[in-house]
Amino acid sequence: MIRAATLDDVGAIVDMARKFYATTDYANFAPFDETAMTHLVAGLVDHVLLIAEQDGQPVGMVGLMVSPFLFSPSQTFATEIVWWVEESARSNGVGIELLRAVEPACKQKGCTSIQMMHLATSPKQAGLLYQRLGYRHSETSYFKVI
Repeated sequence: MIRAATLDDVGAIVDMARKFYATTDYANFAPFDETAMTHLVAGLVDHVLLIAEQDGQPVGMVGLMVSPFLFSPSQTFATEIVWWVEESARSNGVGIELLRAVEPACKQKGCTSIQMMHLATSPKQAGLLYQRLGYRHSETSYFKVI
């Protein structure tokens, strides 16, 4: 079951975000800050924050920030901040259910476009899944610690 997250879900989402963060290159230069993540997740409740449950337990989540598009502020844009599915639920279709729920949730917030991220450490199948759902590759970024 996919549903909009509430403030009651913040703890579970922060726990999943900690697992997500550990898989990123960002974890190599900055430690996970639980206080900052708690504030971020609580703020995403007012944007787009979805949680997946199986047997009443959280098994996945996705959070997107809604804002005006930088190059055309008349357009409302949603940018993925975090997307995670617990390993135990990855072969059960939870990831695709979350992604399918993103579009209607973003439309409800007035978004005209969505940007999902694919990190260098993301599983290859994530990018393929984006493409299957109609997303197209639009940008690659590079990161350097200075």
